[in-house]
Amino acid sequence: MQDRYVADVGDFGKFQLFRYLFNEKESPLFGKELSQIWFLHDGEGERSNDGRHIDYFERMMGSDAYLENSLMALLMRNKREVEELERLKLLHNAKFFYEKVPGALEDRYLWLNRALTFSNRSQIVAVAPDNGMALKCNRREKEFEFLTLSEHYRQKVYPHKYIFTDEISYFYRLPHLEICIVYQHLGRCFSHNEQIGALLGVLKKEYRYVVALKHKPYSPRVFFFLCKSQVIEESLYLRLEHFTERFGEFWELFH
Repeated sequence: MQDRYVADVGDFGKFQLFRYLFNEKESPLFGKELSQIWFLHDGEGERSNDGRHIDYFERMMGSDAYLENSLMALLMRNKREVEELERLKLLHNAKFFYEKVPGALEDRYLWLNRALTFSNRSQIVAVAPDNGMALKCNRREKEFEFLTLSEHYRQKVYPHKYIFTDEISYFYRLPHLEICIVYQHLGRCFSHNEQIGALLGVLKKEYRYVVALKHKPYSPRVFFFLCKSQVIEESLYLRLEHFTERFGEFWELFH
């Protein structure tokens, strides 16, 4: 996560979804503590136009007035800083981990340990690296290899932009955790829905109870919900079904 992404269409989608899941009393996740792990960094050495999609308000007007007004005011004040998102008080019972992801592998393990300690007692943990999971794409077979921190960290040009598969498993094994939410930016390896299907297949083998939700505007992205039990998965799925029925123009559910 970088300051230049704040209040872009991806942030709008994330908080629209999370407010529906965590702020409304009808939701099975209402009242549960959320730990948001930002994977914060400064974007050293990168050159891109990421974060430019801030012209979405008219298109999405009416989906969440408080969120729309809050993000629009933030942009008008030119305060595109990650910590401003917490100050807006968009989510109830949420806390945010701001420590920047270090560059060295040894320091990454220490950072991971601090992130795990921070979220140790939370029922929900959401991880938000810029690009999502560290993967190697096989275009011919339309499948992915999930890369580990210990073996593949130095192979990534910008490892701070990814979460590695062993890091996901550490978060998933936290004692109070019910759901780990993993953000994934969809690439150009093959079609987006085929990518979601391939990733769901692998994640279900490892975690069994997994639901995916795609945010469609502009550059599509997906949220994977790794659930600890079938009961949790089924109640979450029903809630997400209601969400996509209301906002199907922007969201698509996979199971």
